[in-house]
Amino acid sequence: MKILYLLKQSPDETLNKFIEEHKKANEVTIININENKNYDEIVDSIVSTDKVISW
Repeated sequence: MKILYLLKQSPDETLNKFIEEHKKANEVTIININENKNYDEIVDSIVSTDKVISW
């Protein structure tokens, strides 16, 4: 499964644990929307993934 994390800030310890668990069995992509303002890329990533998690 492809999972996309859309972050509004740098990940904390709790989020890093979630991400590491998801990476064990899934393809994980992380986009920090404060650093990446390429909205075309963000929308394409959302459309092409199975699950989107915003944090």
